[in-house]
Amino acid sequence: MKSLTPNEERHQESLDELRRSDAFDVLFDEQQKLWFALDEFLPLSDTKAEWADLELGPDLLRCSLRFKRISSQWRLTGSRQDLAGEFSLPHFYKTLIGAAPRATDDASENDRQLFSELRIIDSTPRDATGQAALVRIQLAKDPLEIWYQDRDLYDSVNNPQACVRTTLNYCEYLDALRLTKGTFGWQLLFTDVLLRDTLQHRAETLTEMLEVFPAAFPAHDYTSLAERLEARL
Repeated sequence: MKSLTPNEERHQESLDELRRSDAFDVLFDEQQKLWFALDEFLPLSDTKAEWADLELGPDLLRCSLRFKRISSQWRLTGSRQDLAGEFSLPHFYKTLIGAAPRATDDASENDRQLFSELRIIDSTPRDATGQAALVRIQLAKDPLEIWYQDRDLYDSVNNPQACVRTTLNYCEYLDALRLTKGTFGWQLLFTDVLLRDTLQHRAETLTEMLEVFPAAFPAHDYTSLAERLEARL
């Protein structure tokens, strides 16, 4: 049996933290079997010739998980703000070879180009909330950008694709996911979006998350997330 890497152990423990807590109802979780390490797929030009200059930096190779998929769906029992979350992470190579998301029919040329370069790294297939995190496949760029799509971001004039770039790279995304457990909308803490008006409900649920999680998961430090939330209000 293959032994887990330190990062795989951390993500396994993150699932176990949810399972052990009486405060949460875990509706679904899975930790599929280990697949190949990401560096075993190098050079990527063997997959697509045009990927000869696609850089998967040493940090990404180190932090990527070998699970074919790791997922969770949960609810906080008795939550006043319907605090809940879901994540579903495929193996990064499966992300790379997956289909690009579709831009809307009236998308600009720039948006069509952007969406042709995006691939889903995390989604909410069971709750079907219209949220996803995506990596941008750009040649000769390290680290690769992470974008976030959320139907609550839709603005017919300023953001018709309901998509925004985050400040995270892939390894940072995985680290933040262990803290947030996939709380719906957590990615907004790593954008320049203000949580007001149509996003006020996100501010309320993230506020409850930061009230509940430090006691529920005392091994983690939530100070930085609290500072990020304050900056978004």
